[in-house]
Amino acid sequence: MRKSVIALGAVIALIAIGVAAIPFAEDLAASRLKTGLAQNGVQVDAVKVGLLDRTIALRGVAGGPNGELKIDEWQASGLAWPLDELLKGRLPFRGLNWGDPLHVAHLHMRNFRLAEPDAGNSWAIGELTGTNIDLARYDSAYDGPFRNEVMLARLLGALSVDRLEQSDFTYTSLEQMTRSMARLSVTGYARGLIDALEIRDLQVKPAGARMAGVTVADTKARGIDLRRPIALASSLDWEPGMPIGRVPVAEGRMSGFGGDLLMRYGLSLGSVSTETKRESGDVSRSRMRIEDFVLAPSLRSVEALGMRMVLQSMNLKEVRLGFDCSTVEDRARHALKVEDCKLGDPDLIDISLAARIIDTDDEFWRSVDEADILGLLGTKAALASARLVIVDKSLLQRSLQAKARLSGQPVAAERTALAAEIRRYQPPGVLITQDMSKLLDAVARFVEQGGTLTFDAAPQPALGLEKLDYLLKPGADLVNALGLTATVAR
Repeated sequence: MRKSVIALGAVIALIAIGVAAIPFAEDLAASRLKTGLAQNGVQVDAVKVGLLDRTIALRGVAGGPNGELKIDEWQASGLAWPLDELLKGRLPFRGLNWGDPLHVAHLHMRNFRLAEPDAGNSWAIGELTGTNIDLARYDSAYDGPFRNEVMLARLLGALSVDRLEQSDFTYTSLEQMTRSMARLSVTGYARGLIDALEIRDLQVKPAGARMAGVTVADTKARGIDLRRPIALASSLDWEPGMPIGRVPVAEGRMSGFGGDLLMRYGLSLGSVSTETKRESGDVSRSRMRIEDFVLAPSLRSVEALGMRMVLQSMNLKEVRLGFDCSTVEDRARHALKVEDCKLGDPDLIDISLAARIIDTDDEFWRSVDEADILGLLGTKAALASARLVIVDKSLLQRSLQAKARLSGQPVAAERTALAAEIRRYQPPGVLITQDMSKLLDAVARFVEQGGTLTFDAAPQPALGLEKLDYLLKPGADLVNALGLTATVAR
């Protein structure tokens, strides 16, 4: 019995000694950490280390010979990182070596400032919080002039974050152009895939301007795939300015456009949205919409005065346009289809386009994915058909009225003169054939009577994209090469 009591007492004593030693160990760790940071050129007013909850808190951080880095508060908890690395001052924001792994359960930072005097850039973040930040080990081998950019791309390819929020972000470029966001929220980031993204009050302000040139109130997106651009930027041969390719987005919407640039020209824009649905492994359907684009020039704007005079001559106060375009990618059947692209004003005109491209090979899809427009010309893809439909509602009549006011001629005379000019027109560098004359006659009849003008292209055989340069050569037979026809309906 006595031995048991003695043993229990010894255990309790050891625990008490260990608990009593924790504050000493934390102070020692904080001191070593502060020294390690100083050796790396980072000065800190106060350092606090919590061993039990694996917490590090810093206050008054300043780095660089001219104080290029400043952070009022930085705190990380739930750290999973070797203690000897922490004691050497290797923290995620400054001392973490490229390629090193790290896990942080919770990160909080306040009033971050970073300037690059040589590059002339600066960054500022009012507040940043992150939860469950997990960074896997990644390749840090790189010997080239863009090490920081390539390493950042590789880091993003190895990073996962449950949620990241930041407020009052500002970036100022060498040209003193400022880009800012009131709030940025990212949910479910996993090595280049983003579940949801939200941005509030995005602003772009030119150098010396009092007001932001362009503002966007709300930006929301989900299902963003950044893996391709991250992989490209992580490669050894990457250089700034190289195309990064397109970024797939399941859903995205930007709304509440404004700013001085739009205001000066009398422009307003309601929203821009995109949506992509994958119907199967090789088939996807995309839709892009632009809603409530309005041109309404003000008398108070010098830049918009000329446009306002044009609209007044057409008895218009504003032009209100909408755009809606749907496409289908069918990689299994080697086809790309533009189902219906519509642009129009409900009171002026409607324009719609449909097209079908066949024999799309791997090089075609690579060019599409990498946004390599010139690369499309070297593929086996071919234009099988296309249709352009123009429905006049009042634009033709209003345009002729404006021209009549300038010339002093009757509208009917202007209409007749324009139709005759179209029939006589001979496009330079193009073979003038009977089919071309028929095409021009259809356009002239559309001017004379209005209604609906339809252009159909049905090349036989399908026109390969690599042959498009033929259409630009002198003497090209455009009508025959494209299989063009035109019809007019009331």
